[in-house]
Amino acid sequence: MHPRGKVKAIIPGPPGGFVVKWGIRGAKGAALAGGNDTDLGRILDAMASGVIAIDREGVIVVFNEAASRLLGVGKADAIGKTLLSIVPNSGLVNVLRTGEPETGRPQAIGERTVIANRAPILRDGRQVGAVSIFQDVTEMEKMSRELDSTRALVRTLEEVLAGAGEWMLVVDANGIVTMMSEEYARFNGTSVAEAVGRHVTEVVENTRMHIVARTGAAEIGERQMIRGREVIVNRIPLTDGDRVVGAYGRVVFKTVDQLRELAGKMNLLESKVKYYEEELTHLRGARYTFVSIVGSGSAIRAAKEEAERASRTDSTVLLRGETGTGKELFAHAIHAAGPRRAGPFIKLNCAAVPADLLESELFGYEEGAFTGARKGGKPGKFELAEGGTLFLDEIGEMPLPMQVKLLRALQEKEVDRLGGTGPRRVDIRMIAATGRNLEEMVGRGAFRADLYYRVNVIPVRVPPLRERPEDVRAIAEAFLAGLSADTGEPKKRLSEELLEILTAHPWPGNVRELQNVLERAVAMSRGEALLPEHIPVHLLRDAPGVRKEVTPGTLASAKAEAERAAIVSALSASGGNRTKAAALLRIHRVKLYEKMKRHGIPGMRKK
Repeated sequence: MHPRGKVKAIIPGPPGGFVVKWGIRGAKGAALAGGNDTDLGRILDAMASGVIAIDREGVIVVFNEAASRLLGVGKADAIGKTLLSIVPNSGLVNVLRTGEPETGRPQAIGERTVIANRAPILRDGRQVGAVSIFQDVTEMEKMSRELDSTRALVRTLEEVLAGAGEWMLVVDANGIVTMMSEEYARFNGTSVAEAVGRHVTEVVENTRMHIVARTGAAEIGERQMIRGREVIVNRIPLTDGDRVVGAYGRVVFKTVDQLRELAGKMNLLESKVKYYEEELTHLRGARYTFVSIVGSGSAIRAAKEEAERASRTDSTVLLRGETGTGKELFAHAIHAAGPRRAGPFIKLNCAAVPADLLESELFGYEEGAFTGARKGGKPGKFELAEGGTLFLDEIGEMPLPMQVKLLRALQEKEVDRLGGTGPRRVDIRMIAATGRNLEEMVGRGAFRADLYYRVNVIPVRVPPLRERPEDVRAIAEAFLAGLSADTGEPKKRLSEELLEILTAHPWPGNVRELQNVLERAVAMSRGEALLPEHIPVHLLRDAPGVRKEVTPGTLASAKAEAERAAIVSALSASGGNRTKAAALLRIHRVKLYEKMKRHGIPGMRKK
């Protein structure tokens, strides 16, 4: 029979610790250790902290009322039982095994959290058991987390309010000023110390902040007269759940002249709409709108009209077009104009992710799902796009096994993380893009027919640049303006001679190739104008008026020269990427290497 004992005393030790003395008194003493009628038992039962003591065989000999309450187990049901049968995840067994005390250890008990101090019980230097004293800190932890979150929010807001030149203030639900930037207080002829605690109408002229705090209705881009100056302001309600707890105000434009300068010829109402759209665009993640798609030709106009109609729905859109036509630009614009514009825009290029990583990128993974998995796991693109749009570029490159899982996610509207225990509901809109012939791929079994019909709900064809030569000038001018803004250099002028050449070129790499050629021309030019001499020589062959001489006996050489020019053009369009160039030419990459070597085209890797 294993020895049973009785706790003689529990003596407070250092902060967070304790010392336990133990006396062996046999089976009768063990029964008394349960705290029946002894003074010690009454003391233990009066404690707010739970106390559990076990003998060296792991059998419970002390189990006070607080422990019974926290664990939901009666004392009579616990004493005499093994600890692990009552508390399966108890760390006290580890103390019994190692003889080392543990202090301040958190432990989950159901939905509650306790902090436990554990120590071995010694008699004459010999370990005869172990004891744990633990306290419920669930509410304290919750309060601590909320306090930390509130402090962080206050610090962030204070930093924002102290920012350079911003005019901002915050009021509570009663319209009392709680925060105000120093710059704004100074403009209103007061100080932050004097403003805080007063009603906003006593601090700011013609304010409506107290009204927004009462009604919960935001006011964006409103005009307000303050101390003889007309400014443009935003007033936004602050909420806690469904309850309005205050309002945040910011002067967006300190003078109407600033607004006129920004908006140009647009009137104030148009400026308000534009500002609102720009703010939403910044928040939702889409970088482009339909205004960003340059061109006025019939082909691009038709594509934009189709895309704009598609944007008004929540249906899946399939963007089809050659490499470099601007399919991603269309995806951004559809999201920005659609009902999910306030949600995130998440992109994944199916061709850029290795097949063995594509599932975790799309659906995410839990901690420990595989070697190298991030601690805490990682959400996939579906979860990141919650409430917004998921853009799958190059969907035609997705392996067949992944197509099955993608189809299930779209149909069931739920995803399974790698290593997860159950599905997660998702609410997204999908836009897909491809330059491949999906119908042909379905015919030869390279793309699932059911997935094809699922993504091809609203097809939009993005035309290649060769079908819209009338847009070359506008695209070139827009790109040169953007390049000038990025570099800080004066904008280069496009000469009419060069424009004629660019318009005549077939552009197998489409808009992307045109941008690469222009970027090279800007780098090569020294003057303010871009001339034909600044572009690759193979483009000059497409220039109007240039004779393509073919004399008897030179057919083979002419064919070789044409092949060389096509390869150089494809390499230029792909930025030197041979894999993409081979795809443009519709030949195998190895075949491209052979032709490059035969024609003496630089860029081959050394063997």
